[in-house]
Amino acid sequence: MSNKSKNNQKKVGQELKKYTKYWYWFIITVSITVSAAYFYLKYATPVFKATASIIIKNDGTKGNSDAAYGFSDASMFGLRSEKIESEISILNSRQLMKEVVKALNLHITYSIDGRFRNIELYDDKPFTVKLLAYDAQKLKKFSSNFVVTYLGEDEFLVMDRQNFKEYRVSVNEALDIGFSKILLTNPKSDGKNLPVNVDFHSIESMAANYGNKVSLIQGENSSNVIRFELTDPVPNRAKNVLDQLILEYNKDAIEDKNLIAENTANFINERLTIINSELDSVETGKVEFKKENRLTDLSSESEIFVQNASEYSKRKQELGTQLELVNTILQFLSSTDSDDLIPANLGIEAAGVNQQISEYNNYILERNRLLNSSTEKNPMVKRINDNLGQVKYNIYQSLKQSRSSLQISLNELRRQSYNVNSKISEIPLQEKENRGIERQQKIKESLYLYLLQKREENTLALAVTEPKAKIVDEAYSNGIPVAPNPRSIFLGAFLLGLLVPFSLIFGFQALDNKVRSKIDLQEFLSKEIPLVAEIPSLGRMKKNFLIQQKDRSVLAESFRILMTNLQVHLKKRFVDKNSKVIMLTSASKGEGKTFTTMNLGITMANSNKRVLLIGADLRNPQMQRYIEKPENYIGLSEYLSEEAQIDGIVRRSNIHANLDMIYSGSIPYNPSELLRCDRLEYLFNEMKSRYDYILVDTAPSMLVADTAIISEFADLTLYLVKAGSTKKESLDFIQDANGTTLKNICCILNCVQFSNLRYGNKYGYGYGEKRKKYSREIKTSTANTVTS
Repeated sequence: MSNKSKNNQKKVGQELKKYTKYWYWFIITVSITVSAAYFYLKYATPVFKATASIIIKNDGTKGNSDAAYGFSDASMFGLRSEKIESEISILNSRQLMKEVVKALNLHITYSIDGRFRNIELYDDKPFTVKLLAYDAQKLKKFSSNFVVTYLGEDEFLVMDRQNFKEYRVSVNEALDIGFSKILLTNPKSDGKNLPVNVDFHSIESMAANYGNKVSLIQGENSSNVIRFELTDPVPNRAKNVLDQLILEYNKDAIEDKNLIAENTANFINERLTIINSELDSVETGKVEFKKENRLTDLSSESEIFVQNASEYSKRKQELGTQLELVNTILQFLSSTDSDDLIPANLGIEAAGVNQQISEYNNYILERNRLLNSSTEKNPMVKRINDNLGQVKYNIYQSLKQSRSSLQISLNELRRQSYNVNSKISEIPLQEKENRGIERQQKIKESLYLYLLQKREENTLALAVTEPKAKIVDEAYSNGIPVAPNPRSIFLGAFLLGLLVPFSLIFGFQALDNKVRSKIDLQEFLSKEIPLVAEIPSLGRMKKNFLIQQKDRSVLAESFRILMTNLQVHLKKRFVDKNSKVIMLTSASKGEGKTFTTMNLGITMANSNKRVLLIGADLRNPQMQRYIEKPENYIGLSEYLSEEAQIDGIVRRSNIHANLDMIYSGSIPYNPSELLRCDRLEYLFNEMKSRYDYILVDTAPSMLVADTAIISEFADLTLYLVKAGSTKKESLDFIQDANGTTLKNICCILNCVQFSNLRYGNKYGYGYGEKRKKYSREIKTSTANTVTS
């Protein structure tokens, strides 16, 4: 494995350790969130899903006959995508959902109070509320929440929660509740004395509510299949809503389809009335004519001419019928609005006209259906209006051309008929007039019979109209809740339980500017400044605690490691065996310099080394705290001010036989000037010959210049960094001071929490020590320690 991979793994491990040391917070928060998820699932209202699917039939499938509709060439399964989108818009319309709400009385809801939530009633409601009148505006002003209790013996107790009123009513007795009159019906004995919450809602709000919950999904590959989905706390209600929605859609589509047939029926009835009147008039005239002229059968000699004339008349009759039909449609187009349907398939023989009329009627129907759920500004409505104008213009032009052609043909027949009639001029004028009357009679009769036939065909088409949507799957629900999803809820709760402490720890560490572990030191200090030891925290124990000669605690072991590392560094950096002066300092006071000096000295003394401790912090002496009567001892300040000699300030400690001490003495007014005198150099030179190690406890290096003065005589500088106290920005000072104001700096991380120690909870492994014994051993050792 490459060094880069090892470093990456190490960094990942270090980052994970920042969070794993707070493992108990993760356990606590995960326990809380998972418990909250459990109670949420226990008391949350379950939601069920119902599904249904339909196929939208093409208008060209079986349904109204050709008497009422013209059809396109599209097959049943070939609707355009835009058409399906239009149908989905209609199914999503609020108007259609309002009809569903009215049909199922969804604007009246029933529920009972549960321990933690209300339980909705639907199929198992103990009675039924019927609205006799409904005023949506008044509903906004009155209370819509009532508690109804069936008392038995056909009597109900109704409580108005808002107005604090009570009513006693009987079954089927009208009750005025402000915005409506209601009837209470169908009581069930098993619902006796059960208070039921009855809430009234506006139809519009419930339509909007269910409209938002219904999802419509078009089938794959732009097919005609539409899938419905609806979620609701009551599965049967969800199924009923979907079934009723499909039913209302088919009803609406059937009404649209029947519009053409109804308009055609009205047109035919009007024409039948007119033709019947005209036919009666012709027949009456014929009777009167024959009576007045006493007409009988034609003479045999005119039979041939009459036969020829009859053929021409027959042809003129057919052309006349066509011409009258064309004029009728032209008159209809000129006298009606563009929104009216054109009567279709009346028998006009003009090529293409029937197809154009059918196309026009289909556009009218499609536009009217779109207008039910949109406005004239809808792009699809505008496109249909443009198409209507063009198709209507084409119909008009085709009929005009057909009328011109019929008129020309009719004129030619008249000319030929005139020639024949001239040949039968001998026929009595009375007979000629009689033929004219009979001709008119036949035209009217044929038109009358034709309209009667079309009326029957149109009536049959109106009776057999098929629904537009074919149900593929009726509404179905498997009865298994889809929400809340226990797996998702528990997973989300578990992740939230991990995220909360992770975010807090991350935020704390991002805002934390204190040094807390070895990792923090390595981020700011170069490899030239090694970390030689990590001193564990004493917790709430006394700060002047001293280790004992046979002490095997974790604290004592950390100082043994410190001594070993110092010996290695001294041998590595210095060849001279007289390199034995070690100075201890820190960035500010209270970071454990004196504590570390004392215990390091004891550790060295336990190794049969002669050790001298010098209290060189003349401004804030702390070493005297470790003796019983510090006021009786003179120290370094007296020696530097020439008030005492070396032998008069060196004190043999009562802690260890190999340990001597020079205390700071009294606090002078000029510490820096005293430290610059020649007597200090003489002191260090003299003490080197007497002791194996000299440990100098100095003032904070960032606050005063005293430490820089003493550094001239030191071989090694131990820089104390207190975990949780020293700020990270102060580490820049250590980096800058190394090799300039301070010599050969090595760092000691003091007061480290056990979770941040580089060897974790196994610190002291191999020496018979466990963390759980640490506090007990400190307490035992403290009882034997000399303290101030």
